[in-house]
Amino acid sequence: MAITVTKAEWDALLQEEYVHEGIVSAVNKATPFKSKLRRKSMTSGRRRIYPVQVGMSQGNGARGENESMPEYGAEEFVDAIVEAKYNYGTFKVTGPSMEFSTRHAWVEFGDRQLKGTKEGLTQDVGRQCWSDGSGKLALVNDAAAALGDTTVTVDSAFGVSWGSLSTKTTILLRKNMVIQFGASEDNSGAGYKITSLTTTTITFTPGLAAAVADDTAIYKLKTKDKEIEGFLKFVGTATFMTSVMGLSSAIYHGIDRTAYDSWEGNVVNAASAALTLALIRSLRDAVFERAEDEESNLCIVSPQMAAKYEALLNPGVRFVPQTLKGGVSILEHDGLKITKDSKCPKLSWQIMNTQYIAWAQTRDPHWDDDGSGPLHRVQGQDAREALLKWYANLDVDEPRRMGILYAIAA
Repeated sequence: MAITVTKAEWDALLQEEYVHEGIVSAVNKATPFKSKLRRKSMTSGRRRIYPVQVGMSQGNGARGENESMPEYGAEEFVDAIVEAKYNYGTFKVTGPSMEFSTRHAWVEFGDRQLKGTKEGLTQDVGRQCWSDGSGKLALVNDAAAALGDTTVTVDSAFGVSWGSLSTKTTILLRKNMVIQFGASEDNSGAGYKITSLTTTTITFTPGLAAAVADDTAIYKLKTKDKEIEGFLKFVGTATFMTSVMGLSSAIYHGIDRTAYDSWEGNVVNAASAALTLALIRSLRDAVFERAEDEESNLCIVSPQMAAKYEALLNPGVRFVPQTLKGGVSILEHDGLKITKDSKCPKLSWQIMNTQYIAWAQTRDPHWDDDGSGPLHRVQGQDAREALLKWYANLDVDEPRRMGILYAIAA
């Protein structure tokens, strides 16, 4: 006997504890840092504000007998201001899809729909965790992207040449993704929908409303400079942020790294040299000199970099007796475990201390509910839609413990 599922029943399904826990778990798995990060509450609305020590006390020094004591030299503090970034996911059911042959069929359909919402959020958050907050997915690599064109060649995932292999540059782009070119070429706000991809080109609809210059950044529609400030931002120095990533300023969480180098991360430019153990050591030493300890607890690299590292090692020491969940073997460098992430920049080497990385958020991901339940009628359609929202940003309170070796030879 056919059944019609009511709005109240759909609302109840979305609000089930296992559904909420599944969404939070999906976000935890989306982070490339291989662990459940600490969560910090915002301290002022959608902001988290805390003092950062940027200068040590200089009220000290040696003296001779009966000489005056050192003058007071106060520590210097400035406020870090973590701004929430607003991420959303949609869940939609049409009128016909609210009618099922059995209740079991409805539950299966609901689970499939929720899986799609969770997986979409997981993929996008995972990518943003690596990004610099600008939202750059790639750059146009086509000097003749003219009015009306529907196919464009791209390069430089994350907006940098070492973000992707030259033979596979569309790694952050997806079919059905709606994009814009640069700050303003967005088809009058409607964007361009990707219909197909190759490893180096995207095809979209409609055709370009205006010519697009070479090296123009490609973004998801309306996301420019609105995304989570991920690894490529919190690891940076002032020069790295402006000259390498092409950001408009060297400000991280409200503090200008040009003025306060103690708020910088650590970067080493491989300058297109092949990966060597000496280069890896130079990065680890750079972090050690700033942090004064060997507390880095994770190194994350692309599969390509992991393979290059493995090739550097003697056969007898390539694999160490460590496993991740599921029994996956991992490599290490001088006690620092090395894991792989498919979404990270392809030609770089990242080390970090996850104890100093946290989510600053207003609350866990949740459904928008105006008191009548999560599902709302879509105006002009026989459909209802729920909005999943999460106001959060990554917060690193000691960037000096993070490091990147970038521009390694392919």
